[in-house]
Amino acid sequence: MTSKPKKKKDFISTQDWSRKDLDKLLQITKDIKAHPEKYRNTLKGKSLCMFFYNPSTRTRNSTEVAAYQLGIHPTFNSIKDAWIGYQSESVKDTAKVLSRYYDAIGIRLFPVSVNWIYKEGNRILREFAEYSDAPIINFEDDQFHPLQALTDIFSIKEKLGEPRGKKIVISWAYHSKPLPVSVPNSILLISSRFGMDVTLAHPKEYHLDENIINIAKKNANESGGSLTISNDIKESYSNADVVYVKSWGALGSYGNAKEEKQLRIPYRDIWRIKSEYLDFTDQKSIFMHCLPIRRNIVADDAVIDGKHSIVYDQAENRLYTVKALLYNLLGEID
Repeated sequence: MTSKPKKKKDFISTQDWSRKDLDKLLQITKDIKAHPEKYRNTLKGKSLCMFFYNPSTRTRNSTEVAAYQLGIHPTFNSIKDAWIGYQSESVKDTAKVLSRYYDAIGIRLFPVSVNWIYKEGNRILREFAEYSDAPIINFEDDQFHPLQALTDIFSIKEKLGEPRGKKIVISWAYHSKPLPVSVPNSILLISSRFGMDVTLAHPKEYHLDENIINIAKKNANESGGSLTISNDIKESYSNADVVYVKSWGALGSYGNAKEEKQLRIPYRDIWRIKSEYLDFTDQKSIFMHCLPIRRNIVADDAVIDGKHSIVYDQAENRLYTVKALLYNLLGEID
């Protein structure tokens, strides 16, 4: 007896998926975490291409372990070892061929690999999706990190219950160099989808993409949440249930590291996250960061290791959410 092939579905941004489908992923994640044995080897014989233009720790390791536990064979591919990395092969040809070998393809593509041309990484991922017969999974591009966003909302639900009506502060923090906007974009979009009262806190030069902001506003209107933008870090933290910290580069100086470094120097002290800032939050608030984090530069040890921090639980949940996604994309469920 043969089963009907599943319709290909890509995971490039959580915004591409319906709220119903995201809820299904979160429910599968919860079940997988509670009953891992039920899912062991359920995808035996499947294969996963893991294509990395850039280094990775949590994404690579969580996905490899998740694939192994589901019975999937994961194969690591580095751009430096592929013909496309030497500009000898097109995205179309690479996608067409790899999708005949694999059941799913995951790709990580940072801004540095596209010379900091904003949105070019995401464009290339969507080109892969156009030509691939296998689902494309975004392992993080220059606009979105949907696997992290899925983990983030799962972790919030796990720690605080229903996200709707909870206040989340998405806070810029000082870093010694400009970083991609993929994580702040993604947590902004998914938290606004789930009815949270979102405060986006950053120095005035560090605004996010206006298009992303407009989508988040629309999300908030539809979900019953709200979106506030503030340049005052202490005011923003007031009565917060979730503090999500992430540095990102200024879009006005995107790709100009020297100019951007001078821009951020004045914020080195006030936007380094200190434990006293968390005193303004709810007593049961949680502190989140996607990791890696530069200790005592982005946030003090007392914050990362303090009572509010869930960064290790958050990182552990990457294993369960990617497992749920693979099971959803490649399993026999509707």
